[in-house]
Amino acid sequence: MINGVVMETIEGTPLGEPLSSLLATSLLNEQDKELEKREHKFVRYADDCNIYVRNKRAGERVI
Repeated sequence: MINGVVMETIEGTPLGEPLSSLLATSLLNEQDKELEKREHKFVRYADDCNIYVRNKRAGERVI
């Protein structure tokens, strides 16, 4: 959508396509491994990721 007008997409994969989740999983696999290695608590749903920390300082350190 550009300036409130729906435009046809010519790049990327459409939202909700099975390929979109597969690509996100394959690309974010390294991030998951690094978070696990550092023993962070996290949840990822396709391309959305929540990382749980105890306080603001810990969150800034993780970023």
